[in-house]
Amino acid sequence: MKPAFAALTALAFAGCAPAPAMTIERLLDAHAEARGGKQALENIRTIIVDLEIVEPDFTVTGRYRASRDGQMRIDVYAGEDRVFTEALGPDGGWQMFGDGEVADLSPDGDAALQRGVIGNLYGLHELPALGYELTLIGESKRNGGQFWEVEQTAPDGFSVHLFFDKDTFLITSTVATSALHPDIDSTEVRQETFNSGHREIEGVVFSHKSETRNLDTGEIMQETTVTARQVNAVLEPGQFDRPQAE
Repeated sequence: MKPAFAALTALAFAGCAPAPAMTIERLLDAHAEARGGKQALENIRTIIVDLEIVEPDFTVTGRYRASRDGQMRIDVYAGEDRVFTEALGPDGGWQMFGDGEVADLSPDGDAALQRGVIGNLYGLHELPALGYELTLIGESKRNGGQFWEVEQTAPDGFSVHLFFDKDTFLITSTVATSALHPDIDSTEVRQETFNSGHREIEGVVFSHKSETRNLDTGEIMQETTVTARQVNAVLEPGQFDRPQAE
């Protein structure tokens, strides 16, 4: 074989070499890059999110605030009236009803809020250091598309399956069995949440719409729309403290 022909043959075979197999590390790297990069994600210290929440029996608005020290608070409003509050503060988790009564969170409610802080403030690549286990299940066909499927298991044992778009590497849906509002109704339901409306805020890509469906009945359980989002805003001191009953 002539040297030039041999070189061309080698290049041809090299060009046909299979792509490296997907691993959880490669997937997490690609996902972080799609969201703006690891450093941008790690730079998120606080977040404030204004929401519209629609469920079958009501429509409300909410303001969610959280910080990397594990504190959070969400106030829910019907019109101008605050009707419910949940929070994790320096003295533990608490909830306050519309009449001002203050009570402890249930263990499940407390755990759900803690997982929410992690989900809202941390990149997936940071989770193993926080005790989470991320396992690549493999390629998955779902809702007419092809996805990478990952099982995420929290330190408390709660498991959720994440579905990554194979082109964008963003999470387009999640599947879990849980109660939508643990401290109001503890009934666990198989549910899928669809994420959409991805856009960049302060160098980081976030989903701004979600729809949660009951997987057994097909019923829409909740729709949320982010109306405003602030990253690394200054949080008012004391707002996470447990109040006295009004």
